[in-house]
Amino acid sequence: MERIINVTGGIGGNAFLILGEKKTALVDCGMAYCASNLISNIKQVLNKRTLNDILISHSHYDHIGAIPYLKETWPNSKVFGAEHAKQILNRPNALKTIRNFSMQAAKLYGGGNITAYHDEMLKVDNSIFEGDILELGGLDVKVIETLGHTKCSLAFLVNNEILFASESTGYMSKSGKVYPGFLTSSAEAIASITRCQNLNPRFIISPHFGLVNNRDTLNYWENCISSIKETKAFILHLSEMGYGDAQILIEYEKSFRDELSRLEQPISAFNLNIQNMINTVLSER
Repeated sequence: MERIINVTGGIGGNAFLILGEKKTALVDCGMAYCASNLISNIKQVLNKRTLNDILISHSHYDHIGAIPYLKETWPNSKVFGAEHAKQILNRPNALKTIRNFSMQAAKLYGGGNITAYHDEMLKVDNSIFEGDILELGGLDVKVIETLGHTKCSLAFLVNNEILFASESTGYMSKSGKVYPGFLTSSAEAIASITRCQNLNPRFIISPHFGLVNNRDTLNYWENCISSIKETKAFILHLSEMGYGDAQILIEYEKSFRDELSRLEQPISAFNLNIQNMINTVLSER
């Protein structure tokens, strides 16, 4: 773990720098508003080295927002992501949504607007696939496809012992509660959790949280599965009682979102994610 450094630039999206002997790689980069702090943190760690690779777990704004600013600072760096993420970042509507959410987050967390950037800077340079290995020198990063959150969700396994889990498996709040993230498929999310559990990583880095402590690591995967089952049961119960989607969303927010989680995600992004989960659960009945 001594060669994996938390360089997160602000609330809402983690970023970790991996220091190989030959190359360096950044796993996710957080939101656009915190790019300046992120870059400053990276420079302090790199000293005279350069940033070679930027690995993205999926194409949501809170994981990729700082890419344009990173590319301005390190123009020779390459962004690696799933093929589906590459396609998404070529869609004008997706880029517009990313920009809108980035601006909302800047006002919520940063107190201002984001620095202007060009959409063409927000792209995947190289597609990566299941089983691909990125060699950094003394550290190897294996690509694990983990569907369920999005169609482009990836996890990254470093030297077969440190797992950057994707949001398909869920994420831990600062309160210690695990939240589900199955936006496209609960079955695929559970399959991704089981797959990650079978990798038996020594360390787990949870999205939006960071390094999971030893105590929580013991039951982490079981808690991820439980969070999916609990959410599905809650949604189905309210649906059977005659609640509509909008009512279910309101009740979910009341029952599952604590004060800490409210600080970690803008309400509009939260609502969009939960609405997707509601749609997924009801379509899977």
